[in-house]
Amino acid sequence: MDPTNYQFNHLNLQHPFSHAMQSDQLQRYFINDGTFESYAVNIEEFEGDTAVLKVRDDLTWHNGDPGDPVNADDLYTKLVTDAIIGDTMSTLWTDIQRDGDKSVELTLDGTINKNLFRDGLNYYWLETPFRLYKDYVERWEDATTDDEIADIRNDLRNDSFDEEKVKGNGPFQFEERDNRHLKMSLYEHHPDADNINWKNWELRKVSTDTASVLLGGEVDGIRNYSAPETVFEQAPDDLLNAQLPALWGHSLPFNHEDDDFSNIRVRQAVSEFIDRQACADNYGRLGQPVEAPSGLVGNIDGQNEPSNRWENKVSDEMAEQLYRYDDPERGRELLRGEGYQKDDDTWYRPNGDPFEMTIKVPAGLTDWHPVYQTIVDNLENEGIGAELQRIEESTYWADHYTAGNYKVASTGWTLQRSSPYYVFDMYYNIDTEFMNLDPENLEAPPMGEPDGELQSVDPRGLMEELLVAQDEEEATAITDELAWITNQTVPMLQLNEINDPVWFYTDDWEVPDPDSEKYQSKWPLWWFPRNGDMQAK
Repeated sequence: MDPTNYQFNHLNLQHPFSHAMQSDQLQRYFINDGTFESYAVNIEEFEGDTAVLKVRDDLTWHNGDPGDPVNADDLYTKLVTDAIIGDTMSTLWTDIQRDGDKSVELTLDGTINKNLFRDGLNYYWLETPFRLYKDYVERWEDATTDDEIADIRNDLRNDSFDEEKVKGNGPFQFEERDNRHLKMSLYEHHPDADNINWKNWELRKVSTDTASVLLGGEVDGIRNYSAPETVFEQAPDDLLNAQLPALWGHSLPFNHEDDDFSNIRVRQAVSEFIDRQACADNYGRLGQPVEAPSGLVGNIDGQNEPSNRWENKVSDEMAEQLYRYDDPERGRELLRGEGYQKDDDTWYRPNGDPFEMTIKVPAGLTDWHPVYQTIVDNLENEGIGAELQRIEESTYWADHYTAGNYKVASTGWTLQRSSPYYVFDMYYNIDTEFMNLDPENLEAPPMGEPDGELQSVDPRGLMEELLVAQDEEEATAITDELAWITNQTVPMLQLNEINDPVWFYTDDWEVPDPDSEKYQSKWPLWWFPRNGDMQAK
């Protein structure tokens, strides 16, 4: 991508840019043992129904020598802009107040489990200076209706910032860009700058053929690249790759206002025709099929073998009851029951039109394409017309997926968190408008009866209960219900779960060995410099 097209309002949906070395993450999460380490923000107080967050001392913006301290206004802005766009953190609190120069106090939505709260802070960067987002913050403070919030969100998503206004707080600061590269330089006032023994970080536009770029030694490292098998086979001795759980995979979201897919039984039927094992196999060595599509993470281990860790989130009974979607004949029965007919190996809709669909995918995410081409092949073999439509990436997200402009599409199926609450949060809070899903009017078969009569369910009410559940047995029972609802209503069909590989050339750089637990945080390429674990030789 041409760096001159980068948009420095990272909340803009057209080519947003906020580099992970330019701003700091709120905290570090260790996937292997589920522990947390504060970074840009510390939890100063946590009483269950309130939390006080404080910005790290000596953290400053890149607007001076040193720049202005990152303060309570900036942290407040981060949390408010998250609420404007309706992201994960905003579901945890009901009120927010500045609390001194560096701190913000949150009134939480009930007595929340601390680990669940901390999981909600993962993968957020403190990249929202108050001076840039002040107007949106003040409009949000004055808003009284959902329509007003929607207008603010629309304006925020379309706003652009001048290049000279971009100021981060991380160890590298923006210097310059042209149509071939973007350069950042070491910000020596960052608290961890002494751990870094080189001066510049550059992004270069080289080629869309990532395999040739990697094997040709044109980069020093790649944060995450799911390479074809030939790259693993041809990798030179000084090219290291290590893996960490992605905590997500590929899915097939349905448009719930579509003439066909507004029907739960049609969503179930199509799910029966899709071979998730083939989807995972065609993705490559780093994918495994989702055993029982319900949104529960834990279908792959660190050695890329199948895992049943997902069963730890539900009761033994529910682990067995969750439907597997591997019976094409049931799919045919479901379609016939809804008035569809199959003649001469072709399925027809109740009105007599051929049953057809286009699956939309981002053109640039080429490692996704084999997964969705597999679905096209599965459906074509069943007699359902299907084709793949590749759409330029920024256009795909802005004008198609997030606009709910599709029949079926492609996306990830978690928000990179393992807690069930956040998995279900994607379906019933975050992506509802993208899928045109109305959680308030959802029906599902009774628990344990896939073919039973549909009845009203309340996933959002259950999520509110799960948020404040303190007892493990109670939380498991609620998770059972949510897993069943998700498994049966199929907001999106979870296809596979993957591992993510990070790549480093070791001819010029020292990094930990691939089996080190230091790789088990997203992302090693961002954490190693800050912690002194990546050194120029």
